[in-house]
Amino acid sequence: MTALAESFDGDTSPAHSTELEIVSTVLRMASAARVRLAEALDAQGLSWARYEVLESVCRRGPTSYSTLSRELVRHRTSITATTASLVDVGLLVRSVNPRNRQQYLVEATDSGHRAVTRAERALERARSRMAVDADSVQTLEVLRGIEKQWNGRH
Repeated sequence: MTALAESFDGDTSPAHSTELEIVSTVLRMASAARVRLAEALDAQGLSWARYEVLESVCRRGPTSYSTLSRELVRHRTSITATTASLVDVGLLVRSVNPRNRQQYLVEATDSGHRAVTRAERALERARSRMAVDADSVQTLEVLRGIEKQWNGRH
């Protein structure tokens, strides 16, 4: 059982209610943020998964599937399918690794680099529309403190 789950186990105190309210609010905020960011990427013709792979390849240069899988914490099958879709639309190219002929590398095309630049601008616009007030730094500190407390309960 996780520390968070243990902290809720059978507790009906007011503090317990507050903890659940915090969790609920954070999850709703994360969901709303995820939707806004996904909409921004969708307008660029990218899903979040495709953006992550493309951005990683643009940043790293020629990259193996196993490296992408480790870096993005995705199953190799997902990486293979996502990169194939990016190759199909001309944002990535796939080639045999000259140092290991049993391995493929993917590399961003010029179109892929331009797509990442457009996506990053769209994400920045979406982020700026999620602007928060001057108390944001303090709120973030409080949330990080709560996270440390909960993670320290196991």
